[in-house]
This record gives sequence, C-alpha cells and structure tokens, in this order.
Amino acid sequence: MVLPIVVALFCADLSAEGLESKAPKLVAERPNPSGPPTEVAIGVYVLDIANIDDVNQLFSVDLFVDVTWQDPRLAVLEELRTGKNRRVPLEEIWTPRLLIVNDRGLSIHLPRVAEVDDLGNVNTQQRVSGELSTDLLFADFPFDTQVLPIRIVTYSYSADDLHFSLDNQIRGDVESFSAEGWRFRIIGPEFDEFFVPAKDTVWARLTYLIEAERNSQYYVLTMVLPVSLIVLMSWFVFWLPPDVIPSRVAISTASIFSLIAFSLSVRLNLPRVSYLTHADSFLIGCTMLVILALGMVVIGSRWAKTDRMNDALRLNAVARWVYAGLYFLTAIITLMI
Repeated sequence: MVLPIVVALFCADLSAEGLESKAPKLVAERPNPSGPPTEVAIGVYVLDIANIDDVNQLFSVDLFVDVTWQDPRLAVLEELRTGKNRRVPLEEIWTPRLLIVNDRGLSIHLPRVAEVDDLGNVNTQQRVSGELSTDLLFADFPFDTQVLPIRIVTYSYSADDLHFSLDNQIRGDVESFSAEGWRFRIIGPEFDEFFVPAKDTVWARLTYLIEAERNSQYYVLTMVLPVSLIVLMSWFVFWLPPDVIPSRVAISTASIFSLIAFSLSVRLNLPRVSYLTHADSFLIGCTMLVILALGMVVIGSRWAKTDRMNDALRLNAVARWVYAGLYFLTAIITLMI
C-alpha cells in the first residue's frame, strides 16, 4: 500500500518540475502537428516610447509582452493535478518561435521561463526595450502623423501551422510616454501574412500600431515665425526711397542668405528624402519671394538713376501690397493645403 503512494508522489514531483518537457519532440514539434493550426495569443503593454529618431527612422520602446498557447502534452494526469502552475525553462518546451521583424536592438530583462498549468496552458512573459525601425513619411512635415509598428511573426512555422488569436490586445498609458513633441494613440492589431522568398514560405504576421502625431506648435515657433520675420525684413525695402540703393540691396541680400542657412538647418533634422515636405515648400516659396524683392529693388534703383523716379516710386507703392499678398498666399498653399 505504501509503495503506490510513494510512486504517485514521486511522479507528481517530476511533473511539478517540468522534467517531462525534456523529450526532444516536445521541443521540436508543435502541439498536434497533424491537426489544425496552433493558436497563439499575444498581449502587449507599452510601458514607454522614449524617442522617435526622424533621421534614422527609429523609435525607442519599452514593452511588456505576454504570450499564451495550449500544449496538451504538458497537461498533468487528472489524478495528479495540484492546481499549481509549474515554472519551466523555455528551452525545454515547444515555443512558437516569435520574432519582431523590425527589431533593431531590443534587449530582454526577465528570465526565459514559462508557467504551465495542469491543463497544459502555457504562458510566458517578458519585458523588452530598445529600438524598432519604421518607415516614416515626411510629406506633411511638420504637420505629419506617423504610424509606429510592432511587427511580430513566427519564423519557424507557416501560416498553415500557426496563427495568431483574434483576442490579441495592445494597451498603454499614452499620456505617460516620455517622447517629447508627439501625441500618441494606440491602434488595434492588424493580421496579415508575410512572404519569405528565400524559404518560399508564408508566415502569419501580427502588427500592432501606435499613431504618433507631431506637435506642430514647436515648428511654428522655431521655423514659421523666424522665416516670416525674415520675409518681413525684406518687405521693408519697399518703404525706403528707390535711390537709397546700398541699404535696399543690403537688406535683400541679407534676407536671402538668412533663408538659405535656415533651410539647411531644417533639412538636417530630416532624412534625405527625395520629395518636398510642407516645410520645404514654405521655405522655397519664401526664398523666391525674397529673390523677387531683390529683383524689384534692382529695377527700382535703376529707374531712379535714369530719371524715372516716378515709375520707381509707383513700383514701390504697388510692390508693398503685392508682396504682402504673395507671402500670405504662399503660407496658405504650402502649409495648409
């Protein structure tokens, strides 16, 4: 009578330690390999987004990831169930082999273990932090809204062998994110497939999306306002007499050089994209206005030197209001449309 009890307790102890998971098939083969696809549920909690790097198109994240699946092979016999979870190293059991495709330097911070209940439900949790890549679009800069993806695939199993649960969720306190100059909104997950030409395989892909809206007020204060003041400075030449040539030319040329330098400094904060942003269009439009003002100064000065002072004065009077109108038209077209 004593011997069966001892044997039963010994078997229960082995099960509690997860030693049954050392069988090679439990590591190499997915649960029920000839059956329907294995379902994997992934929950992501975004602890923080610390930075968005426009130039290198990277964003820094801190994530808590919760992954769950069911493996009947790890279930405990009904008579041996204790209601307690077992802690099992991930190297000793089958895992869905998950990969974050746009990982550019993530680090893990928790032990690589899983908790398994008596029914074979497996749960593993991990905290990861580092950089992820993203394809940023700058056509609307500085009034742009970017989408920051977290793309997850399983690199060992096709879409016929594994799929992601529709209950996957992403959460986070967007108000607490430390990245300055952005407003965030979490978007629900997207499900699609990822084709790997080298393996001629289609992987299931789960994509979590975070929307980041740039705070344009910063650029209004540091770009739009200073450029407008430079254009205003070039506008002053039309209030000077046409025969005051040195002062008028000096103001116009100083305005041009200031705008060129300003345009270069703005571009340094962006990658080398081949298209124009709203900011580029605004700066180019303002530069053309300043060059136009210089051209009108040259014409007016020449008239003033050739006994056409009345024509030069008339040009000044008309240019004052045409120039101001062109500036506002340029600002509306380049920044608001």
